[in-house]
Formats: sequence, structure tokens, C-alpha cells
Amino acid sequence: MNPSARSLGGALVAAAVSVIGISFLGGCLYPFLMGLLLSPGVARPAFNDLSVMVLLDFGLITAMITLPVVLALTYGVAWPLFRLWLRRGYSGIAAYIAGGIVVAMIGAIVIWAAHVLAGFLISSDFWFAMLLTGVAGPVAGFVVWYVLQRSAQVAPGN
Repeated sequence: MNPSARSLGGALVAAAVSVIGISFLGGCLYPFLMGLLLSPGVARPAFNDLSVMVLLDFGLITAMITLPVVLALTYGVAWPLFRLWLRRGYSGIAAYIAGGIVVAMIGAIVIWAAHVLAGFLISSDFWFAMLLTGVAGPVAGFVVWYVLQRSAQVAPGN
């Protein structure tokens, strides 16, 4: 695999879009996920007031909050990391998923520091952010690997 910097840029944009999509879907499911994670087996009141529009609002708000974090991590951490991966010749899926996990862990450390030092999130929102970060990191690494593989196959001269 010998993709160009342009291919890496496209792969990182695709990964960022996938993370925003995960955040949107996770935000839409937020009331249900938090009910399952924080109080399993406890009788919960019916979510009569949670209409589809309210759930879409949760998803949109979550995606909007995620966007600046994703942009900062993509261009501040993921770009140099995956560029290093390409220069070293790593082409296996495990390396790219591990890279996504590394980027997600850095994001999780930033969220944790903001939570502990500034009271950034309430407890349930903090655990929700950690859950999204844990899911989005490996998925983003896979997306980068997949897009780079596809761009290497379609590149002229192959």
C-alpha cells in the first residue's frame, strides 16, 4: 500500500464523518443507552415524552458537540500518527485499528481531564462520552484503513 497524502486526507475525512455519524446515532439512543447502562434491571418509567423529534434533537446536539473535538483530534493527532504509519509501511488492519484506539484514548484523556478539573460533564454524560469514544476510535481506524486500501487499488498504474 503506497497511498499519497491526498488519500490519507480523504481517509481521515471519511473517518471523521463516521465518528460524527456514530455520535449522532448514539445521541439519538442516549436515553435508552443510559437507562440500560446506569440502572440495569431497575423498573424505569416509560419514555412517553421522548418523541422522534426529541431523539433527533439529542442526536444533533451530540453530533454538534462532537464536531470540534473530532476536528482537533483528526488534524492534531490522527494526521501525524497515520502519516507515520504510512511512512513506516504499516498496511495491516490491526495497526490502523490500534491507531484509532490511540487517538480515541487521547480524546478520552482530554474529556476525563475536563470532567475532573472543570466539572465539564455530569456523571451520566461523562460515561456516555466514554462509551462513544470507545466505539468511535476502532471504527475510525478501520475506516482509515479501508479507504486507504481502496485508494491503493484504484490508483492509476495499478
